[in-house]
Parts: sequence; C-alpha cells; structure tokens
Amino acid sequence: MNIDMYRIFYVIQKKHWWFVTKKNIVLDVIDRHLCVIGDIKVLDIGCGSGLMLNALEDLGQTYGMDMSDDAINFSKEIFSGKVEKGVLPDQIPYQKDFFNLITALDVIEHIDEDVASLKAIHALLVSDGKAVITVPAYMFLWSKFDELNEHKRRYTLTELNTKLVQAGFTVEKISYFNTLLFPVVFVVRMLNNVLERDGASDMDMPSRPLNFVLEKIFGIERYLLKFANLPFGVSVLAVVRK
Repeated sequence: MNIDMYRIFYVIQKKHWWFVTKKNIVLDVIDRHLCVIGDIKVLDIGCGSGLMLNALEDLGQTYGMDMSDDAINFSKEIFSGKVEKGVLPDQIPYQKDFFNLITALDVIEHIDEDVASLKAIHALLVSDGKAVITVPAYMFLWSKFDELNEHKRRYTLTELNTKLVQAGFTVEKISYFNTLLFPVVFVVRMLNNVLERDGASDMDMPSRPLNFVLEKIFGIERYLLKFANLPFGVSVLAVVRK
C-alpha cells in the first residue's frame, strides 16, 4: 500500500467492526495480564496504519515497528512516538531486554520463519515482560483473502502454543476468538473460494446497521474471554510471558 492507502485504511479501521472490537479485546487482555507499576515501554510490531499506537500510548512509552516505509511515514502523521523500520526475525532496530510489553497482532503469519520471529520477540522483552500475539486460525479457512494479504499460513491453537513454547515463552492465556461469527465467516470464505472471488471485499466497510450488529455480536467475546477460553474461532489470541 502507498501512504494514501494507509490514510484510507486508518479511517476504515477506526469504524470497522473487526478492527474496533479486536482492539478492545486486546486492550482488555492487556489490562488483565499486565501487572507492571509505573512507566513501561511498549512496542507494537507491524504497526501498519497505526490503529494500536495511540491506544497503547496510554500504558506507557510506546514505540512502533513496521517493514513498510509508507506505513512508518503515515504512522508519524498520527503518532508522536518513535516508529522505526524493522523486519522479523533479524532486522530489528531496538535493543534486547528493553520492552515490558510487545504486541504482534496478525503479524507472525506473514513470516516464513515464525519460530525464529517469536524468539526475536522473546529477546526484546525484559524478564517477566509480556507479549500479546494474534494470528488467523485454521488452514481450512484459507482463501484468496490470505493470498491477497500475503499470509504464509493459518494456525490451530495447538500449533501456535507449541511454537510459543519452543520460542521460550510461558503461555498465560491462549484462546480462539471471533467465535460467535465463525459460521458466517466460514460460509463467506467457502463461497469466495467456489466463486473464485479475490477476497478484497472481506475488509470492505459494511453498511452502518450491519457494522453495528457485527460489532455488538463480536463485542460479547470481550466478556466471554474474561472467564473462559473459546473452543474455536476465526483467530487465535495468546498472552505470553518471558
């Protein structure tokens, strides 16, 4: 994407049911699992159009990292903190043992060396530092949407858990999410495959009434995840500790 597309995407993300609710779920999870008192250092890896940067800034000194120059330039338009160019697993502009919290939201699935990338995240954290990681779930949901977004794979919960442990993490919470809308997503993805649609419409802004309904349904999971791990879903969320 060029910088103009990041500007458009940022406006969409601020309203789109998926991005709004995912952000709220991640912030809720951080609130429950982060027990650091005082100023902390936070890194958002794959900050993209910058949706999480300003939200994370409320927690402490926040940094961003992305592989795209256009993403970085746009992030600097809406975020006053430090944003640097970097690529997992081995082109990282930040020092090791530095961050109290790292978010990598829908990032790892883009990288060939996923375990090495998780190890790199592990190395960036201070002792007892935590990371929140989300990835898309289930290869049977693979569609043109994944190809369009240059995904390498989708994960089962067990597969992600195994790789997190291999990277040296202690897993504090791992769950599927986007569970309540799973049947709808499944049908849409399968239809897209049968009809050979390109998948670009998956992230189109729905009508205001539909967007409202989808946000409310998905939003229920913010409360479900406080009490339980969900047995299936379109994505996987993990909270891990160094």
